[in-house]
Amino acid sequence: MTEFFSYAGTVGVQVVVLFIMILVGFVISKKGLLNGDGAMQMTNTLLYIVTPSVIISSFDSMDFSLKAASDLSIAAVCAVITHVIGFAIPFIIFRKKEKQLKNVLVCTTALSNCGFMGVPMAEAILGERGVFLVSVYIAIFNIFVWTLSFAMFSSGKFNVKKALINPGVIGTLIGFVLFFSRLNLPQIVSAPIGFMASMNSPLAMIVIGYYLSVSPLKIAKKDLPLMLSVGLRLIVIPLICLGIFTLIGIKGELLSACIVPACAPTAAMVMMLAAKFGGDTEAASKGMSYAHIFSVVTMPLMITLCKFF
Repeated sequence: MTEFFSYAGTVGVQVVVLFIMILVGFVISKKGLLNGDGAMQMTNTLLYIVTPSVIISSFDSMDFSLKAASDLSIAAVCAVITHVIGFAIPFIIFRKKEKQLKNVLVCTTALSNCGFMGVPMAEAILGERGVFLVSVYIAIFNIFVWTLSFAMFSSGKFNVKKALINPGVIGTLIGFVLFFSRLNLPQIVSAPIGFMASMNSPLAMIVIGYYLSVSPLKIAKKDLPLMLSVGLRLIVIPLICLGIFTLIGIKGELLSACIVPACAPTAAMVMMLAAKFGGDTEAASKGMSYAHIFSVVTMPLMITLCKFF
């Protein structure tokens, strides 16, 4: 028990470090030093430059081995399982809700902030190997966002092009080429990519801090379904995945790398989809905010459980 709480404390410190950076974004937003346009520009920088750099850098630093290739394949399968469970459960629970709210509740449950929160956490507790394994989750996440999630908000349309051609998937494909071909980028290329990758944690946390600062955080009675979806995202889905992955023999760092993105709070993409297609943006904004606040407690607990399974 002492070891459990000791490890939980260690992971908790990493979460607190991330939330201190979130607080910086919150404060500078409240002081008028960061506005919506600036946050959007930072988000675009993260999506199109920094996140692919993180993925490519992690693959470039990994030496090829059959074990690493096998772990990557297992992580991909686990990412698919996590998303299928993440969509199936809220589809059943919230099936009778009004369509716009139902879309938000389902996606709040299913889509995690695997890039902005998952990658920094994986890097903090598992190092480059953690980022390497989480990167495939990001690729799977993008496919589900631009197919199923996009179809939900846009009344049945799929954006197959964006599902296959987006920064997360492209960065992962480049990483695959480097990893499986056993090639390494020359220093003149890997150095700037590494510097850009190092911006991921602070830039992502500041952006999250901005969105928290402009989100309504007062909990009303009508928010109870939203709170349920947040509970599903942070606790129920990770626990189900943890049980399934453990039963099929996944353990150690690989198990942690599969659970970190699975227990991350709700992705900002839910709010972006709601805004783009005239959905319930208030619910989406609240869901993302609540999930990030409560994740300061739930993420350390979920990640610690992996250590003792």
